[in-house]
Amino acid sequence: MVDALAKLGYVSPSPVQERVIPKALSGKSLVCQSETGSGKTHSYLIPIIDSLDLNLGRLQSIIVCPSRELARQVYEFASEIGRYFPKFKVRLLTSEEEKTKNASGLSKAPQMVVGTPGRLKDILISDYELDLHGVKTMVLDEADMLMELGYFDDIDAVYSLLGEKVQTMVFSATLEQSLKSKLEKYIGSSFLYEGEVFKTAKLVSHHLVDIRHADKLKALEAFLEARRPYLSLVFASKKDDVKAIAKGLKADGVDALMFSGDLDARERKQTLRAIKANKHAVIVCSDLLARGIDIEDVSDVISLDLPSDLSYYFHRAGRTGRFGKTGDSWVFYDSDHVKAPLELIGKGQEFDYFILKGGSLVEDPVGPTKKRRFPKKREFGAEEAVEVKMAKARTSSKEVKPGYKKKQKEEIEKVKRKYRRKAIQAAVKKHKDEKYRRKAKLKGEKE
Repeated sequence: MVDALAKLGYVSPSPVQERVIPKALSGKSLVCQSETGSGKTHSYLIPIIDSLDLNLGRLQSIIVCPSRELARQVYEFASEIGRYFPKFKVRLLTSEEEKTKNASGLSKAPQMVVGTPGRLKDILISDYELDLHGVKTMVLDEADMLMELGYFDDIDAVYSLLGEKVQTMVFSATLEQSLKSKLEKYIGSSFLYEGEVFKTAKLVSHHLVDIRHADKLKALEAFLEARRPYLSLVFASKKDDVKAIAKGLKADGVDALMFSGDLDARERKQTLRAIKANKHAVIVCSDLLARGIDIEDVSDVISLDLPSDLSYYFHRAGRTGRFGKTGDSWVFYDSDHVKAPLELIGKGQEFDYFILKGGSLVEDPVGPTKKRRFPKKREFGAEEAVEVKMAKARTSSKEVKPGYKKKQKEEIEKVKRKYRRKAIQAAVKKHKDEKYRRKAKLKGEKE
């Protein structure tokens, strides 16, 4: 296995792989929560393939994924490793193909199947195409999405036919209390790995862009012209918006590709292949592409709006800044749509602020809170003055060095941005506290 991974270019494990692989190899059930792009897929594929008895022609592992695209990606990763294990067989079972085609050839059982819950239930339970008595491991990938989409009844149907000692591994980018409760029946887990507190990779920079009520298509085209990203994913929450934006970009000569649930299975497969081949610089997509799909070299993620479930913002942003690379996440808004950005700020997400003005990105000192009244004496004034002096001292020199003034200015601006964010977060908190106090007062008066 180590030789195979080295040939594939996998030499140093990520932090999550260092922690999870040894536990998985021991046969223990586990729950792993870690941010997107941290290497979760190989955290379970490596120990599972390494532990298979390849001399046995029977099913030994089941991997459940919430979407056809994610299932295909896992299948391709498993096949990539499997090339170095001649007896290893893996099958993909999803609605990309007709059920009869999924079932063909299963008389010679694979050691691993990867699939979506409905199709796995059809093949394994309704049609009894494979014997489940030899299954040693079951994986629930992107478990929070499996729950959101209502797939746990199908998963229960499969799980109920497995042996009591089956190793269950659950992987998710987020782990809310509702999901923890749901997982109790699957995991008698003595090991819970919760990743770092970052909801997206640490190397992602987050920005809010005030488009000043401009048409979203025109704003996007102006942004792309000003920013010139290497590879960008453009997210919209509504499928109609995805379609309209993609169509408008193409009409205006922008090399754009569309990906959404409106595409049929064949189109989705072809489009995903084109995306992964880097044939297009701009991908306009729905949140279907926000979860788990690994697209190399995404430099910028652009949200034309924010999803109603704000956790999906972090999944969107996690499409960039993966595996040690830097990336940028940009959110468009205007003064009529500040509630969701303010909620993200209130949750502690830090942003830089910009205005799209005259086809250029201009730095905005206060962002979506600019219409609020800030006190004349800023709460952090004294602290900021001290840090500004320290920044000047750090960048000063007895000798005049090329570019030292620019460097000093940049250091001072970093300090100022930090305290602008602190002031905004304090103002947002104060606004929320006042709102709750008013509600409590009204409630008391009614009683």
